[in-house]
Amino acid sequence: MKKRKSEGSQEINASSMADIAFLLLIFFLVTTTIASDKGLTIVLPPKKDDRTKVETNERNVYVVLVNSRNQLLVEGQGMDPKDLREGVKKFLLNYGADKKSSDNPRDAAVSFKTDRATKHSMYMQVYDEIIAAYNEIRAEKLGMTMKDYMNFDKEKAKKEPALIQKAQLFAQKTDYVDEDIVDNYLAYDVKTIDKRKQKMLDAFVKARNSSKLLFVEKYYDIQKEFPKRISKAEPTKVE
Repeated sequence: MKKRKSEGSQEINASSMADIAFLLLIFFLVTTTIASDKGLTIVLPPKKDDRTKVETNERNVYVVLVNSRNQLLVEGQGMDPKDLREGVKKFLLNYGADKKSSDNPRDAAVSFKTDRATKHSMYMQVYDEIIAAYNEIRAEKLGMTMKDYMNFDKEKAKKEPALIQKAQLFAQKTDYVDEDIVDNYLAYDVKTIDKRKQKMLDAFVKARNSSKLLFVEKYYDIQKEFPKRISKAEPTKVE
């Protein structure tokens, strides 16, 4: 009998492997979540060409500078960053007592300028002290601790039935209404100039007096009384 020739090893058909690998690549690209870097929630200043000139009294501007050697200069004088918070608070709460300082918190502004060579850590330390000054003033005016103030849940407070009733009363008397009637009510500022001011003011006062003053109303009053007016200039040469 003739011997059967030895059969060679069978080859695997790999013609579709490239298609499978391509489909897997597409699958992982679609399903993979790429974490995005989160930076500071700071609105950058506009370009110099787009800036509008704002008329303001020099006494209402608290000038804070950090030079290339990370030295803090406030109103032209050296200052320890740890003392900046009290300096800003004193400036905001002057109310015209010192003729060289601010007239009132609404007109007061902090001008914060750094050098291109300023360290990021120094920038954050100074900026945090400025923000903390505003927050401490607001907390003190509300009679609460800084921790309680920072943890106050505004969104939860807006759902209080008594507040919603006030907002609805305000909305019924004005045409200053959209979907967020509670926000419209809380954000309304009696000191703003408006063509409908008297009508708006009457409706606002009536709503505010419709029941006891709510804490969330006081909270927004203090925010409007002490607005965070911080001007952050583009880093440049600061000596």
